[in-house]
Amino acid sequence: MQDYKAMIAFATVVEQGSMQAAAEKLAITPSAVTQAIQKLESELRIKLLNRTTRKLSLTEAGEVFYQHTSQMQKSVDEAFKNIELLRSQPVGQLTIACATGLTDSLFVNMFKSVLKNHPEFHLNLLFEDKVIDLSEQRVDIALRAGPDVLNDNMIARHLYDFEWKIVAHRDYVREKTAETGEPKNLLEIAKWDWISFSNPRFSSLKMQNQSKEMEITPDYRINCNSLYASRRLTMSGLGVSIQPDNDVQQALARGELVELFCDWKLPSVPLYLVTLQRVQSEKVRIACELITEYFKNLNVINADCSAQP
Repeated sequence: MQDYKAMIAFATVVEQGSMQAAAEKLAITPSAVTQAIQKLESELRIKLLNRTTRKLSLTEAGEVFYQHTSQMQKSVDEAFKNIELLRSQPVGQLTIACATGLTDSLFVNMFKSVLKNHPEFHLNLLFEDKVIDLSEQRVDIALRAGPDVLNDNMIARHLYDFEWKIVAHRDYVREKTAETGEPKNLLEIAKWDWISFSNPRFSSLKMQNQSKEMEITPDYRINCNSLYASRRLTMSGLGVSIQPDNDVQQALARGELVELFCDWKLPSVPLYLVTLQRVQSEKVRIACELITEYFKNLNVINADCSAQP
């Protein structure tokens, strides 16, 4: 195995012009520098330096070897500079994996200032409802929803609890009630046309109304592979779906969507901010703070809304 410390010592001696100056530069003793050079020459089985009491000079082999070791030293210095930059500045690519339901949420807007003020910062968003391998995909931050989405090697921070609503477009509700009459209970709603987003957790729905509990199995007529897609199809009037409360509030307020059997509630789903490392680069640290602040504010807004009569 090559002795890289000895190579750097050799390059420093050549650049500084003496063993003493090289030792001061490297913060080691002159004897340690001498031993490193001797060890290197022994391993290479060729002389690299001509040493006299007054000066040092390179041999032909030393000239050749220095050309490569100096480049190696520059590469090492550059590597440390780049790592220090990553540690201290939001630069490079930041990859965030999150559920598709967050596609049209406002949390992405939190990065506007970072993108504007740091041209070397790049944001890579992976909207996926399936659980992906964070290490294999080189994901810096993941937003994962559900009680069973965390592994032992992950550092997880609880952000939020999603509340769910059963919703449908007003035109669909109008047409369906004209056809079959007003639904009297959840079992009748379960027979309507439902839209799923390929999450086995919701193949059946456990509903609660104060002390009452009921489990229904919706008739999923349309299946798609993302929560966001199921919402768009619901907005198009193709059927009923369950959606996170925050994602459909505006459509409900406008009257485009209608909430069905609002007295019955689904269990909330926790959302976690997940990373694989405790010591983070500056871009990851800033991103974690922005995301945490966004959901903290969302919790405050929801608490205020719940407190209103």
